[in-house]
Amino acid sequence: MKTLNLIFVGILGCGVAFGANAAPAKCSKTNLTRCLDSACAINGGVNPSARCQYCGTSSAGTPPSTKGLKNVTAGTSTKYALSAKELSVAPSDPGRRYIWATTECIKKLPGCTPDDASTVYDKLIEQSCRAAGISIQVSNTIQNLNSGPSKTKCTESLTACMTKKCGASFADCQSDSDFDRFLAECATDATGCDTYTAEFRKEFSDDRERAYATREGSLDALVAQYKTTRENKITMARTACNRGTASETCVNTVCAKNMPGKCKESIEKSMATQLCKFYDTACTVLK
Repeated sequence: MKTLNLIFVGILGCGVAFGANAAPAKCSKTNLTRCLDSACAINGGVNPSARCQYCGTSSAGTPPSTKGLKNVTAGTSTKYALSAKELSVAPSDPGRRYIWATTECIKKLPGCTPDDASTVYDKLIEQSCRAAGISIQVSNTIQNLNSGPSKTKCTESLTACMTKKCGASFADCQSDSDFDRFLAECATDATGCDTYTAEFRKEFSDDRERAYATREGSLDALVAQYKTTRENKITMARTACNRGTASETCVNTVCAKNMPGKCKESIEKSMATQLCKFYDTACTVLK
């Protein structure tokens, strides 16, 4: 009987131990807050707007340098705090930084969830924003952030980037390889705009082709204009040569415009005649 009791107690003990191991870890709100503070409340002790600036909204102003990390974690365990090295890759946008910090802190505290982070930290951020004179609801801010930028914003961002890389007249995007490379770079920088990139590519490519076509048309028109002008001048010169008036017209023009005495003196007339001698050679060629 004693042996049977010992076996039962042993089985019960194992069951209790197994149940204890299987129970989910409980989220420590204190440690979660400490972890989020290491990313969102740098220098929070001297700057009540810190949480709002780092993890609330950019409307609260540019936050101070992240070198203040030591002020947040000084005298406390860094087991549940994000290190300076980890923070070096944190997004600068406040909303995205909060999402990033939540993700990283949950990794350090497996028992915690995004809902836990929201519960313990949203109100702290909102209080910080009120201290900065700004009223926000963090949940709405995050929801708007996750919905991504609008088509208009994406188009503006991509257009500005491509114009900078290609030039206003697309001079630096003449080759398709350069155009594709620049677009890929701009699309990478335009976070959340993947949905609109293909449509933008077509529209911007069409603008590029139209610009080239317009430029080619302008060059063709300019060449044609110069060609017509040249041909007209040659025709006029040939006519003057055939009439024998080319040299005489030249002399009269030089006398009227370039000689002080208007060729009333023989020396001026002689000089004008010498200057117009080239017409004799030109007429020989044109005839």
